[in-house]
Amino acid sequence: MVAGIGVTLLVIAAVTLPPRPAPEPTQTASLSDAEALTIVAHEMRSPAAAERVMTEGQPRFEDGSWYISVGGAHFHFTQRNRIVVADDPPAIQLEYTP
Repeated sequence: MVAGIGVTLLVIAAVTLPPRPAPEPTQTASLSDAEALTIVAHEMRSPAAAERVMTEGQPRFEDGSWYISVGGAHFHFTQRNRIVVADDPPAIQLEYTP
């Protein structure tokens, strides 16, 4: 009888537990690599810098943010607000190169 009650409680607990939540939309990439590169290239001040981002850029998506490396320059933006941030001096130099 005690075993039956234990099994019943176990079944009730298993049935009433909420399902595992789906990942948040910001945690899954909604852009392609080319689209991420285009967003960063759009922020460059010169066509030459934008072309370099498009040809040499290496995109990576992790935890809701895109990280773009162009040689020694590194940029990132969150998938939600898409504001490009230069992470280091080479990125700032690339962004503002005439």
